[in-house]
Amino acid sequence: MLALSRFITRRPLAILITILALTIFFGLGARQVTMTTNIRDFFPGDHPEVKAYDAIADTFGGTEYIMVATAGEDVFQQESLELIQSLTERLSSIPGVDRVRSLTNVEEVKGTPWGVELGALLEELPQDEEEAAHFRARVLQDDFYAGSVVSRDGKLSLLALELDPQESAVEVADRVLEAIDEDGVYATGAPILNSLLAKSMKEDLSRLIPLVVLLIALVLYLYFHNLWGVLLPFLTVIISTIWTLGAMGLSGRQMTPLNSVMPAILITLGNAYGIHILSRFYDEVKREGRGKAIENTLAAVGTAVLMAGTTTIAGFLSNCTSGIVQMREFGFFTAFGILIAMVISLIFIPAVLLYVKIPDKGASREPGALAKILQRVAQLTAASPEKVIIVALLAAGTLALGIPRLTANSNLFNFFDQSTQPRIAYELVKKSFSGSESLELVVEGDILAPEVLRSIESLQNELEATGLTGKPISIVDVLKRVNMALHDGDPAYKAVPASRELAAQYLLLLEMSDPDFLTRFVTVDYSQARIQAMVKDTSPEGLANLFARVDALTGKYGGKVTTTGMVKLLDALAAMIIRGQIASLILGLIAVFLLVRWLTDSWEGGLLCTLLVALSTAATFGFMGWTGVALDMVTVLISSIGIGVGVDYSVHLYSGYQEARRKGEESAAAAAAAIRQRGNAIVGNAAAVIGGFLIFLFSSFPPLRYFGSLVSFTMFFAAAFSLTLLPALIIAGNRTGSRTVQKGLFQ
Repeated sequence: MLALSRFITRRPLAILITILALTIFFGLGARQVTMTTNIRDFFPGDHPEVKAYDAIADTFGGTEYIMVATAGEDVFQQESLELIQSLTERLSSIPGVDRVRSLTNVEEVKGTPWGVELGALLEELPQDEEEAAHFRARVLQDDFYAGSVVSRDGKLSLLALELDPQESAVEVADRVLEAIDEDGVYATGAPILNSLLAKSMKEDLSRLIPLVVLLIALVLYLYFHNLWGVLLPFLTVIISTIWTLGAMGLSGRQMTPLNSVMPAILITLGNAYGIHILSRFYDEVKREGRGKAIENTLAAVGTAVLMAGTTTIAGFLSNCTSGIVQMREFGFFTAFGILIAMVISLIFIPAVLLYVKIPDKGASREPGALAKILQRVAQLTAASPEKVIIVALLAAGTLALGIPRLTANSNLFNFFDQSTQPRIAYELVKKSFSGSESLELVVEGDILAPEVLRSIESLQNELEATGLTGKPISIVDVLKRVNMALHDGDPAYKAVPASRELAAQYLLLLEMSDPDFLTRFVTVDYSQARIQAMVKDTSPEGLANLFARVDALTGKYGGKVTTTGMVKLLDALAAMIIRGQIASLILGLIAVFLLVRWLTDSWEGGLLCTLLVALSTAATFGFMGWTGVALDMVTVLISSIGIGVGVDYSVHLYSGYQEARRKGEESAAAAAAAIRQRGNAIVGNAAAVIGGFLIFLFSSFPPLRYFGSLVSFTMFFAAAFSLTLLPALIIAGNRTGSRTVQKGLFQ
């Protein structure tokens, strides 16, 4: 630290010019950052579920859908049918929409003197009420259409847009949203949610980040009572944020729902290092000149800043082991931002302090009320450490009992409140049409063999009987309708063909009518068939139940059956969230222990600081379990923040304890001195961090609100445990008397 302080005092201008130049460079790169919300981007390209998902798209066409619903008293009225027809034509012309299936263009297999043909169910709009009533009865009595293109009560219609897998689904969704502006028309589906989420998150964060800045500025001003005490920490985090976003832009990375909170995290957390440096500097400058004050400041708290920064970096880097691509990127770039904030705090703030005017009375570091509270905490902890330990462990343990109740949820619909348009559209389609996300089953075998067709039919019937999906559709339904059409619509012939040759003849007739019609149901060599069903419940519990039933059903089929679809990706992502959380927790705790042990040269320090952060993180996860808050693409970040940031407080407290011990204080007195001397900065830091994250309570997205409150909850416990449980454990563990305290690595 002595060498660093001398370098700063000798070349402050060169340091400031270099930082300015690099900030301009990275600022240009930051302009290249874009936003993505595509769930596939969370998976590595070689993930088995992604391969299966892409394979079905390559074989049968698109697996991503946009659902557009129209609502009214009766969709069979002339005005409603005209709207549906207009929407069908309008949406069909949008680039990236492969086909639209609606009430006014859905196909019907019709018998003809020469066989069968595919034609429109509705060749022209009804001209009077009698024709409309006849059409209504015809549609609602046929379960191939009722519950598919029209609700069973006739009050809603559904337009299913199949998207071109080669096009950007979000860009297509943008075009769809621009094309529909009528009242009573709702759009939903994963592409729509992705589009709305990207736009809304940009608006949300552009509103929240200024609030974070204002609140932290207020906390800093109340703490330092001078302008530079506010500006210098903020300049530090602004620089680190620009450098981080610039690095993302220059490396071609995108913002996602997961890492979109990263700027707010850097702004909130990066202030901590500046607070500790300025707090000590204002004390030192009362007694020494600026150069000497900087030297003393870095000697006193520089090591603690390095320790805190290094452990925070380790906490975020633990995410790099996750199977989720965006989680790895979040961990890496947030760690990079923290590293920059730490380095800038250590060199930029001292360099600026050599030029700016120092407040005559110094900073008001220890407000009377806070100093008295800290003094009282120190006295109680020193007098009754065992009681403090018991109370703290009971509190953490009670909360941690909720961990088994914790669940994971990767559904994007949870990003929207129940009262918002996206959620209303989702619930509307879910209630009347069995949902907007599809389950895809690919059956392999001699598809046209009667026994295989009957097996597929049985599989469909049993799947529908579970009540977990809408009516499954496959080549079996097509063949049954052809068979019936060839027998004058006699329902007795609504059955699979009796032979393979007959099935092949039926399909040949359809191919002559429309060569592309069968491609979505069966491969050209008839070796694979597709079963598709809309899923009613995409919650974690619903999907777990669904796939358990599907596995049981497909296990009875003699051939190979592959399960895929958007719902399978959602389920896989939820599993990856849980696995990644466990891995990052274990790795993060190990990394924190090793780093603190190395930096403090103390096994005691490593163990105690790791124990504290483990307790506060466990308390938070338990609280989530008790309150029913699930791990999702945003709240999954809590563990890395809890470990990486929560340990800062205990590291600073333990560093203060070591400093007092080296001055000759015995254990209890040293722990009490650490509370008094470091407690003020810990409280100020925690207040700024908690206040910054509580701003997320004003977000329009539930996961961001949960994220803000839970991180604040974690930080409160981490700071409280550092000021009470840590010194109590130190005192209780050192009752035997004094012992030699080694210097840390950087001291």
